[in-house]
Amino acid sequence: MINIKLRHTFKSYSIVFLIGICVGCICRLLDYCSSDSLWGFSSIQTLLGFWIITNTIIVLLSTSNKCAGISSFLYMFGMTLSFYGLQAILGMFIPLFSGGFRTSLFVLFTLLSIPCAIAAFILYYWNKDNPLSSVLYSLPVGALVAETIAIFYYLLQHNTFLFQLIMDIVGVIVFGIIFFKRAKNKKIYIIGIVLSALIFYFIFPW
Repeated sequence: MINIKLRHTFKSYSIVFLIGICVGCICRLLDYCSSDSLWGFSSIQTLLGFWIITNTIIVLLSTSNKCAGISSFLYMFGMTLSFYGLQAILGMFIPLFSGGFRTSLFVLFTLLSIPCAIAAFILYYWNKDNPLSSVLYSLPVGALVAETIAIFYYLLQHNTFLFQLIMDIVGVIVFGIIFFKRAKNKKIYIIGIVLSALIFYFIFPW
């Protein structure tokens, strides 16, 4: 279905890093949008769903667990670097982005890129022919289901984050169908979605 592949090469990693930089710049520029609008464009990158969807795509395109882990880290590091770097640059001309380079937040999100890379490394093992693969397939879908429910309630209460809700719903449908077709054990896959959705919903401070 997807011909594009990420490989354990310098060229592939460089492309992923540049994509991360571009995404980070886009997310930073979206700060121009109102923070309390219906669509909530300025807060896209602050929610779990955005990271789940983008990193799941990286794992799907990767050709090895090592490739998935390194690509995930470089993508998120590139995004973090450009997100806070662009703020420092724009802050010299635009008051909205004043505050300089936020080193503490940059370090924090760079460190958070490491567990994301580890998760991508592990998730790639869903390609193995065993019951565990069905469980791994269920995890990103379950997490997206949990956030979809949480964002739906938040939208009703605060009249914002509509874009995030649509993004999560699309993610649940697309990944849900793709992984259902790939899962060796459909029952374990469905049970895994339900259990992981419950766990993510009650663990995360929505």
